Amino acid sequence: MATSQDHKRVGNNDSGPNRGGMWVYSPTPIVTDIIHQRVMDQIIYPTVKSMPLEDPRYQGFLYAGLMIDKQGNPKVIEFNCRFSDPETQPIMMRLQSDLVELCLAGAKGELAGKTSC
Repeated sequence: MATSQDHKRVGNNDSGPNRGGMWVYSPTPIVTDIIHQRVMDQIIYPTVKSMPLEDPRYQGFLYAGLMIDKQGNPKVIEFNCRFSDPETQPIMMRLQSDLVELCLAGAKGELAGKTSC
């Protein structure tokens, strides 16, 4: 699915202490095509590949909370087996695909070849 970014700092220009994100935008301009591919190659594909193909097989959402350093290198902060909030809100507003169709296909193990836009 798409990228999104929340703003955690209290002050202007990303200053002050962290707090729960109250403003999120999508897509995230910092995630270029090159960085996106780096995330997929270094984090997402290896993570999914390490999951068992047989029972117990994971079926569900996998949210990767990442930070991108100044050199464009992704660092994993957390993985969640759910949509993240508030980061998912702008993604859902942009989603043109049928979310129910994608969820049902995932539950049936039929996501191969499906894309979301």
